[in-house]
Amino acid sequence: ATPRSSARQLVREALERYGLNPDDFGQFALCDVVGRPGGGTASSAGGWQGEHLREVGDWERPLVLQELWKPKAGWSRRFEIRRRQELERAGDTGDDGDTAGEWGQSPECRPGGGREGGGHPGVA
Repeated sequence: ATPRSSARQLVREALERYGLNPDDFGQFALCDVVGRPGGGTASSAGGWQGEHLREVGDWERPLVLQELWKPKAGWSRRFEIRRRQELERAGDTGDDGDTAGEWGQSPECRPGGGREGGGHPGVA
């Protein structure tokens, strides 16, 4: 990955690297997930619990996003690949991975919502 790599390119490369058909990249989306360490269950990786998920636009540049928007202290960020079908289902039910507290149901907190490259609570 380079700063010039688009989300679409990275999804395609990841599928190829893991032995999946890279032509299926349209079925998957790169998601920018902000969470907190220690909030997870025993089954979550390293006790990290994602609390906010935003689908990254196909043409956004994840490494640029990572450089420009840093999580506030106590928060961390990671990129995950998710099936678009699952994101659509979560959007239909209003279950977007957010907690109902401080972020509520604002559009920028929904998968695929928000302004390009931004909209993260917990981001400085």
